[in-house]
Amino acid sequence: MLDYIKQNWLSLLIITLLIGYLLYQRIPLYISNSKLENQEITVNLRFQKLNGEIITLEDLKNKTIVLNFWATWCMPCKIEMPLLENTYNDLKDHVEILGITIEEKDTVIRYLENHKVSYPIILDTDYSITEYFNIMGYPSIIIIKDNKIVSASTGLNPLIKWKIRWYATNSIF
Repeated sequence: MLDYIKQNWLSLLIITLLIGYLLYQRIPLYISNSKLENQEITVNLRFQKLNGEIITLEDLKNKTIVLNFWATWCMPCKIEMPLLENTYNDLKDHVEILGITIEEKDTVIRYLENHKVSYPIILDTDYSITEYFNIMGYPSIIIIKDNKIVSASTGLNPLIKWKIRWYATNSIF
């Protein structure tokens, strides 16, 4: 074992530094997200859809609300969107998914021409929603139930469908 370490010390050092850097990047996101969980939403947030229609949290109060913060340039967001689309189609009666972006309307419309989603896309061009939830990376998912944040996470989660299903129906099936 000691011979292996001596022969591969540089590779082991690089791997250790890489793991340390990744942890350094993820810890602030984890701390930020954990501060959000179990907090009551104290304002009636307003969301502007692509078509200009305004909806509020009050309009959605009988459903589990999933806020998906995303961007057109974000590769993990592109992977996650079909998962959310599938979840939305399966759980429409229980869940409202809102895809929130800070990008310009024209950019979002061009993107959606090739990436179809049926859940509402929200423009947050004044950053008010993004700042309210202190979003620090993409994709970020905030799950709200009974006006309380029950989950907050940043980064691609391939199991997001089952997580949303759990909060919406208390079952993963």
